[in-house]
Amino acid sequence: MDHHGPAQGDQLDHGWRELLRAPYGLRLMAISAGIGLHAFNEVAIAPVLPIALDSLGGIALLPFVYAAFFAMVIVGGLSASPLRRRFGTRLALSAAGVIYLLGMAIQFSAVSAPALLLGRVAQGLADGWIVALSYTLIADLFPPLLVARIFAVEAILWAAAAVLGPFAGGLTVQYLGWRIALVVSVPVVILFFAILPFALPKHDKPQMAGTRHLLIPPRLFTLNSTVGRGSWLLFLMMCAQSVSTVFLAYTLHHRLGLEPVKVGLVLVTLALSWSLGAIPIANIDHLPTRQRIMRIGPLLQICGAGLVSTGLYSSHLWLVLLGQVLNGLGFSMAFASASQAIIEDAEPEHRMTTSALLPSLETSGFVVGSSVIGGLASMLGAQSHLAGTSPTPVIFYLWGTSAFISLLAFLAARGVTVRLRSS
Repeated sequence: MDHHGPAQGDQLDHGWRELLRAPYGLRLMAISAGIGLHAFNEVAIAPVLPIALDSLGGIALLPFVYAAFFAMVIVGGLSASPLRRRFGTRLALSAAGVIYLLGMAIQFSAVSAPALLLGRVAQGLADGWIVALSYTLIADLFPPLLVARIFAVEAILWAAAAVLGPFAGGLTVQYLGWRIALVVSVPVVILFFAILPFALPKHDKPQMAGTRHLLIPPRLFTLNSTVGRGSWLLFLMMCAQSVSTVFLAYTLHHRLGLEPVKVGLVLVTLALSWSLGAIPIANIDHLPTRQRIMRIGPLLQICGAGLVSTGLYSSHLWLVLLGQVLNGLGFSMAFASASQAIIEDAEPEHRMTTSALLPSLETSGFVVGSSVIGGLASMLGAQSHLAGTSPTPVIFYLWGTSAFISLLAFLAARGVTVRLRSS
């Protein structure tokens, strides 16, 4: 039967203390290292790549370097589940870690921009494998009542990466050079390898015989299931957020005249509010309540888009900050519950594939959203308008598109039901 509340009777307390004690503590550390490596790699390397490519005389390749990395992360997510079934979790994660290190070594020793691109491709593939395999372990290694708290920990990891990543990357470039900055995540890789042998079950084996290695799980993006509507919810919310990811920093700097440090502080408010909101929501064991909260999440994203655009139009920074906070809270309300609902609703034989695809689902949402918003911006000549000092309706066109996509996410959320697997 489905569980709709906390465990009763003499069952263990499925709270934070339970998550941190053996055997779950080490498992959480291993998964956190894998997901944290993905988060840190995205945000810490972003300010380094333009400097590195400019030094190598290949700044024209910058868009291709970004695109290639995200494309390979998606490829890694698609192929992670068959990889685990064929070789087992330990071997698959170990191989991904080695390729990740190889990609960093290629970038560190690059003498040309194409060589740097090659290293970034290798690192993106390994990154996609590591984060996707980490997601597949959530449903396998933890009881359902702990899963929401694991996603709350993930939100905290993203907030920490958002705060520390650019600072670590920028500081390393300034004092040690861009080559060292490209390998600044080596300590996280070492931690990942150190924990791996102790965290994973020793009985994990390849699952070759009689197993269909599907790249795309059934019911993804359908409209009549929690897996389908939940995938639309996460995809569309990431699409909607891409407008701020692409244009907010540029507009804050040129329109409001903010210095880079202050721009960074504005951007990081989303990640901080996401992590702060995720913790109390993860403590709610009453599933119907969490479901209602999840369905409200996209509405906060709509309000956030309205406040950000109004603040940019009127040059009121406090409105932008409030909009960023609402965007972060919207993600905290929807992300963990939707992710868990998708995992729990998947058929047992397809749960691994479904879990592995969640990070790629989010990444593809950002890529598609950036393409749509970028195309609209090009048609509107947005860059010149956003850089001007006079109010421009282009701001409302861009963030209005974001709000419309969030409305579609709200409609998708109405078909997502949060349930737990039968015990």
